[in-house]
Amino acid sequence: MKTEDLKAQGLTDEQINFVMGENGKDLKTLQDENATLKTEKAQLENDKTVLTKEKSEKEKALEDLQKNSISSEEYQNKIKEIEENAKKEHKDYIYQDLLEKGLDDLKILKSENTRKAFKSLLDFEKITMSKDQKSLVGLKEQVEEIKKTDAYFFERKKAVGYEPVDPEGNRGDEDDEISMASNFAKEANKSESQETKSQFFN
Repeated sequence: MKTEDLKAQGLTDEQINFVMGENGKDLKTLQDENATLKTEKAQLENDKTVLTKEKSEKEKALEDLQKNSISSEEYQNKIKEIEENAKKEHKDYIYQDLLEKGLDDLKILKSENTRKAFKSLLDFEKITMSKDQKSLVGLKEQVEEIKKTDAYFFERKKAVGYEPVDPEGNRGDEDDEISMASNFAKEANKSESQETKSQFFN
């Protein structure tokens, strides 16, 4: 839908603004729904992989029990271990998904090297998943602190959209890991600126 087309239909500027605004809302709703569906699809695919692996490992444990390769007690311990590992894999997947979405929301540059470098600055022991498993607690606070000293990791808002921050800022930090992270972020900045449930889960 274009403004010119609406003008050709005899709509006033006020009417055009209203129509375009409503159209924008509808588009945003569709984009959000599409993003949600993609997330759910990816989660289901991961769940299927975890379930398949769990099933295979349990069948192997049962075979070992039937062959007397393991005792009943060892079998029970093995089954418990398999189920715990499956839960952990499921939880780890959700955590990583929330982390990436959180970094997106906080406008961290999206290149692979930049994300890897930025994550090296985070203290993951202080970042936990909320009880409803829909957000990470402690991520935003750490990101805001990093932003004060390492702004080149972040996108900068323009009149339209975002662009990378001036990558020339350098903390001059002597820590090798931080320096490496800074270099990754700077290079990514340059590049981007040029292109301007299974029951056991409960």
